[in-house]
Amino acid sequence: MDTFFSAVLGDLLSRSVSFLINRYHQQQKDAEENQQRLHRVLLRIEATVEEADRRCITNQAMLLQLRMLRDVMYRGYYFLDSFRYRNVQAHAQDEVGDHSLGLSHFCPLKRFCISTRTWKILSQVLEKKELQEMLDHLQGIVSDMQEFVVLMSSYPRMSRQPYGSYLLLENCMFGRQIEKERIINFLLEPHRPAGSKGIDVLPIIGPCRVGKTTLVEHVCHDEMVRKCFSKILMYGADSIECGELVPLTEIGVIKHRNPASTGQSLLIIELVNDMDNETWTRILHRLRGDHSTPVGKIIITSRSNKVATFGTTEALQLDFLPEEEFWYFFKTMVFGSANPEEEPELAAICMEIAALMNRSFMGTYIIGEILRSNLNPQFWYKFLECFKYYTDIHIRELGEHPTETYKRISGHTCVWTPENRCVTEATYALTYTLYQASSEDLNDQPMVLASDVLVGNVQLQGKVDVLQWRSKIPPYYCYMAHFEVLARPLHMPPKRKRSRSLSGQLV
Repeated sequence: MDTFFSAVLGDLLSRSVSFLINRYHQQQKDAEENQQRLHRVLLRIEATVEEADRRCITNQAMLLQLRMLRDVMYRGYYFLDSFRYRNVQAHAQDEVGDHSLGLSHFCPLKRFCISTRTWKILSQVLEKKELQEMLDHLQGIVSDMQEFVVLMSSYPRMSRQPYGSYLLLENCMFGRQIEKERIINFLLEPHRPAGSKGIDVLPIIGPCRVGKTTLVEHVCHDEMVRKCFSKILMYGADSIECGELVPLTEIGVIKHRNPASTGQSLLIIELVNDMDNETWTRILHRLRGDHSTPVGKIIITSRSNKVATFGTTEALQLDFLPEEEFWYFFKTMVFGSANPEEEPELAAICMEIAALMNRSFMGTYIIGEILRSNLNPQFWYKFLECFKYYTDIHIRELGEHPTETYKRISGHTCVWTPENRCVTEATYALTYTLYQASSEDLNDQPMVLASDVLVGNVQLQGKVDVLQWRSKIPPYYCYMAHFEVLARPLHMPPKRKRSRSLSGQLV
């Protein structure tokens, strides 16, 4: 009975597979056409989003619609690229001798001896169905956004600084349009009367190097904001001593002065550590009594959620980009002026590297520079293998992904520092402290670059300061890390066959 049941089931499965294979071949042409249609639909959505970004939209419902359009655009591009590069990824692995694409040991279909090719065809049939569903979904959104386009055209265009006039991501702030509009709307709300004791406060909260300072700096460059305030004052992390705000003449910075305005001032406070309620109360009391520079609005940035209680409005929470949006950013940064559609093998490897990045802005700038320097599939795949190995070591030894570690301003980490050209003998534990310096302070100074450390051109020893990234957008900081290498190497897992010389692999 069991033999008869297995035979019937096997026959049914065989017929089903044959039917699906025939259907697969028939739908190949349709799938390619659907990819092109999906790409055209995404271009229409992208053009609408870019045009909306150039408009001074103040309607909150329209801003919400814009955010939804942008999210859909990123998800659509992520889906399209995943669909395009999935098969290319398998081919790229075959080229370098990595044959890890077999069926899962837990896959029940293996019991019926379905070949890997047949399994791939089955998977592709399901993927084509998902492609059609995505296409239908986006076409519906395009049909629904006609009213949005009409309303959007009634809003005036914004004047743009040179760094924000085109999508050159090294020279403009990526994303954060909704967050920027919310801050601007907060700042443009009417000030409280001069005699009022109240000061409007907006807390901005997010992890280390998520872009809080950059976002605020771009808001301060907005022409409407500059016309609204007589002064924009900045107090840095060292502006509070003994629970008091240090006088502006000693440590503050005047970011902007508008002699034509008789309005109040905007004060920006950047915190590194927590601030207690008593200190905050003293600062507010002093600011209310300062009639020479009356403060109407305060933006306070911090990594701590505790400062949310200081706000007179809901705190703005910043986090790293969603996966789909990060892929759009990472792909653009890595390929630069090259077109990823013309380099499908590189794009497939790029998707794998992006998945390891854990949405890190700083890592994107560092690794993007390395990959752009050599648009060679073999080089990229070797770097991917080394990056996987390093990430695995970091998780084994420290219990978390490297980017999670660097969300803190200081602590313990590990980096690969090639010694005797061998990875397993060269990954050292370190203590680190993150800080930032102005570009002027580091001009013409020889610096150790993070990219050189990662490819093995530099070996870290003792105490050393490493330049991770020199920003080309306001506030033009140089993002630094001070490392102190510990005496002993990390205890490594057994060496894998693929983990050869790091520097040798990346030549």
